[in-house]
Amino acid sequence: MQGLPLTIRPAVPADHDAVQALAGELTAGIATWRPADGAAAAAASWVVDACRAAADDDHVLLVATSAEEGVLGFAGASARRHFSGEREVYLGELVVAPGARRRGVGTLLVAAVEAWARSRGLHRVTLDTGSANHSARELYARLGYAEEQVTLSRALS
Repeated sequence: MQGLPLTIRPAVPADHDAVQALAGELTAGIATWRPADGAAAAAASWVVDACRAAADDDHVLLVATSAEEGVLGFAGASARRHFSGEREVYLGELVVAPGARRRGVGTLLVAAVEAWARSRGLHRVTLDTGSANHSARELYARLGYAEEQVTLSRALS
């Protein structure tokens, strides 16, 4: 893992600008037929919400930092109830800065979210990602995540 050591810690307000600057990375893998500006606005909104919610016990916003490079990535997660009734953690946002990819940052952030889930007595983490976000899907598969459902879409003329 080149460039380490890293620190994974809860975000503090001083991290929010750096986290929000990475919001656009959440649009990776979005279907090409979706409006790019709408996707970017939604991603920015999700990150603002994650920064605000981090003070709540049911939410966490974690950052990966290094002394030399600052914020290298972040993960936002929340405890929720699945429609089946099971309590779980939803990993809503996971971003690694482009210059920090392939260095283990994403793996460490996911592990930290999983530890946060376990500390709350929860035993499942779920997430969504774009079908064309191949690098994220490869990471999640490597970490043992399995596809649970598929969203289908059809344009109507």
